[in-house]
Amino acid sequence: MATEPKANPTLATIAAGANCSTATVSRALRGSHLIPAKTTARIQRAAKAAGYRCNPLVSELMRRVRGIGRGTPHGTLAYLVFGPSRTAWRKHLTFLAFFQGARTRAHELGFQLEDFWADAPGLTPARLTQILRARGIIGVIVGPTPGLPVTPRLAWAHFSAVKIGVPFSDLPLPCAVSNHYRSMLRVIEQLSALGYRRLGLVLQEHQNLKTEGMWLAPLVLHQKQQRLADRIAPLIMREWEEAAFEKWVRTQRPDVVIGLRCELIPWLGRLGLRVPGDIGFVHLDRCTEVGDFAGLDQRPAEIAAAAVDLVAHLLVADERDLPTRPKQLLIDSVWCHGPTLRSVGRSVKSHG
Repeated sequence: MATEPKANPTLATIAAGANCSTATVSRALRGSHLIPAKTTARIQRAAKAAGYRCNPLVSELMRRVRGIGRGTPHGTLAYLVFGPSRTAWRKHLTFLAFFQGARTRAHELGFQLEDFWADAPGLTPARLTQILRARGIIGVIVGPTPGLPVTPRLAWAHFSAVKIGVPFSDLPLPCAVSNHYRSMLRVIEQLSALGYRRLGLVLQEHQNLKTEGMWLAPLVLHQKQQRLADRIAPLIMREWEEAAFEKWVRTQRPDVVIGLRCELIPWLGRLGLRVPGDIGFVHLDRCTEVGDFAGLDQRPAEIAAAAVDLVAHLLVADERDLPTRPKQLLIDSVWCHGPTLRSVGRSVKSHG
């Protein structure tokens, strides 16, 4: 009968056998010149006696990670930010959470994270490329953009780069992004369980374009399965207009409004509709506004941390330039109950 292979001993086991610290064992097994030859030989004998086996793949991976994270130009990651001013992005709570999540994960991996304002006046893509290369920065994280983005045109052949949030349609960067499609399925599931039937989605045009219809599509498919009386035409506004919203509510008469801005709640109030007594409200990104709403936590810090892991992988593998098959890492949102929804019965207030 075959016997199970013995697990590799821990550094503490080897350290006890060699009568030294675990840090000394770690350095000696890596062949550090800082450890005297006699000490290294003693530790190697203790490791052999304990049954230690070197894994060359792990050793090479850790060597590269340490090299990237300490004392080399690769130790800084560039985080590209966008907007009308140097700090405008910090006023967007989700954007700020992205950056903080990326910085925390970068530090855990031994990197520094530095933000660069890509929309700075006079800063051309060629100049930004030159600045990053002069700083010895290879790893680049492209942060989210307000409104419809202008695709950054850096000389990507010099960089290992990933994007946070929805990908650019004309720039094949790997990205870490919220799973908008599955998130909307979760919203539909929760609303249906509470008894809501007439589900009304309100977005600005740029929000729908940036997400490539991934919020809209599941709701459209869901409504096709409902009776005609419960189907609500979504409101996709080019400009954010209360008058257009008021007209839509009066004609479509939704039981619940699903959107990205809590400003919809006072708009409903001016129509004489109380939330949640007369109509429900779901926020698709609770993290972006202060308040207590039912809706989605898109987990921006986790998305950003995943982006850092992606760029670290590219750096370790020495992969630069735009990939032919960019990867997308999808992070599921978390549903959060809140006071803007209630369990509803068969009847709702008329909005006419």
